[in-house]
Amino acid sequence: MKVLVTGTAGQLGSYVAELLLDRYEVSGLDIRQCPYRTVKGISRKGDIRDSASVRKAVRGADAVVHCAAQVSVEKSTEDPLTDAETNVLGTIILLDEAAKAGVSKFVYVASAAVYGNPRYRPIDENHPTHPMSNYGASKLAGEKFALAFAQTTEMDAVSVRPFNFYSPRADPKSPYSGVITKFVSRVKAGKAPVIEGDGKQTRDFIHALDVADMIKLLLAKKGLSGEAINCGSGSSTSILSLAKATISVSGKKLKPEFTRARAGDIRHSLADTTKARELLGFKPKIELEDGLAELLR
Repeated sequence: MKVLVTGTAGQLGSYVAELLLDRYEVSGLDIRQCPYRTVKGISRKGDIRDSASVRKAVRGADAVVHCAAQVSVEKSTEDPLTDAETNVLGTIILLDEAAKAGVSKFVYVASAAVYGNPRYRPIDENHPTHPMSNYGASKLAGEKFALAFAQTTEMDAVSVRPFNFYSPRADPKSPYSGVITKFVSRVKAGKAPVIEGDGKQTRDFIHALDVADMIKLLLAKKGLSGEAINCGSGSSTSILSLAKATISVSGKKLKPEFTRARAGDIRHSLADTTKARELLGFKPKIELEDGLAELLR
């Protein structure tokens, strides 16, 4: 089977392509030059907002895994037009060209941001979707289009909703990097991690490699067209606990520092992973402390 993976210069897309290489004929597409040796040779430069580039990329593909996206909540607020052009219009172009090319399966990477502020926890897939950010809204729109294409074309489509994923491939220099990347970057430099707010807010952290593993399972599984499935660890970690764990694993003598809370920040987030476990047999393999140790190395 020939599989096109978009976003192969990013942390998740690169892991997905790597995992699929041992089983499928894989090609990649990204607006940036791919920096990862393992997938650099199979990845071409192209913009998902450009129909001609997408048409060429999907030609001959049996399946598409769509990881490419504008991924920053902050950037989506600063520049909502670019966010929508990439996450909504780019996804529609990819879906349209994939369906026309005869692609049989489309795996869309959504986000837990589609849920917004949770009404209950753990959050299952039937939880109302009320995004609190432009990013969450654009990812939800992309998912809706993907699942609609499953109804209006011959192409199967399924959506995966990752919670807070991290990996060594997240860019610590980016102002939009996640909290784990920020904490690790500061601790490695001998600086205390800075917590926004009281640190009692909680998140469900999962390694990007585990997310890629679930996507690999989804790609191989039949009969799931039209489904949206959570991808998380099913464990809740407070930001204060995360800061302390990062310091502990590093072996350094530091104390977390606090700053004002970020406006609009979700207080708590935790995935209900029952559906992924029952339909796919999925269970994350990388414990948070092991992931932190990997980043600190």
